[in-house]
Amino acid sequence: MKKLMMAAIALLMAVSANAQYLNDSEKVFSQDKWYVGASLSGLDLNYHKGSDWTFDLHAKGGYLIADDWMITGVVGYQDQTDFPSILTLGAGLRYYFESCGLYAGATAKYMHCDDFSDFRPELSVGYAYFLTGKLTVEPEVYYEHSTKDSNYSGFGVRLGFGIYF
Repeated sequence: MKKLMMAAIALLMAVSANAQYLNDSEKVFSQDKWYVGASLSGLDLNYHKGSDWTFDLHAKGGYLIADDWMITGVVGYQDQTDFPSILTLGAGLRYYFESCGLYAGATAKYMHCDDFSDFRPELSVGYAYFLTGKLTVEPEVYYEHSTKDSNYSGFGVRLGFGIYF
């Protein structure tokens, strides 16, 4: 729990220290751009009451349907202690706050393994920090709600990389 709180504080400090101010001619999150990314979570940076340890790996894709508004798709794999591996498929929506790189997102995810299926809506807040003109590092804090069993609802920190083109 302490690790999760420290990671969230570090994320907020990074966002406030590295705000990216852009002029109007340099719209980074403009309509008709594509996004491809991957993210990693777990490794003791998240909390689910029903599991001690998890490892999540997600591949994401997206399309900016309007300035600052992106639709996303996600495919993922999750491994947990005391539970079979889970495959994830989902779709969502992100809104970017253009002046600083912050974004807020909502995703509807369907998770399935051998004998367990679950619908897990997720809310997230992250920061797209540009390393180059197209490559980003994207730390993210999220809350995931299990509709099947509240023990599998939880929150965590995710670290991702993305390419905007």
